[in-house]
Amino acid sequence: MSDSRHRQLSRIYDQPIETDDDARAAINRDPGILAAALFLEAVESDDVTSIETGRRYMEDRLAFLGGVVSGSAAAVREHFNQRVSAWAEPPDFAPRTNSNVSSG
Repeated sequence: MSDSRHRQLSRIYDQPIETDDDARAAINRDPGILAAALFLEAVESDDVTSIETGRRYMEDRLAFLGGVVSGSAAAVREHFNQRVSAWAEPPDFAPRTNSNVSSG
């Protein structure tokens, strides 16, 4: 493997990635896998505290990956944004009721 990008993408895609062409092929085949991996990284990062910082994290990672992701960057962003946008939705908590408690 020639560089850290290839090693990282090999782990993410669970396959040998030894060249930029290998990397581009894997990402083009399924950009959702990369988006999911970047989302999980963002979730685990102490620096990501909002949707906006999550998106910045993803953009920084895409910049690091550079040309190997450029052809699929829009698809990666779309998949990532679908996941991160869920953070904006309020949780769906139903009111708690305890029907097993008797009054009296």
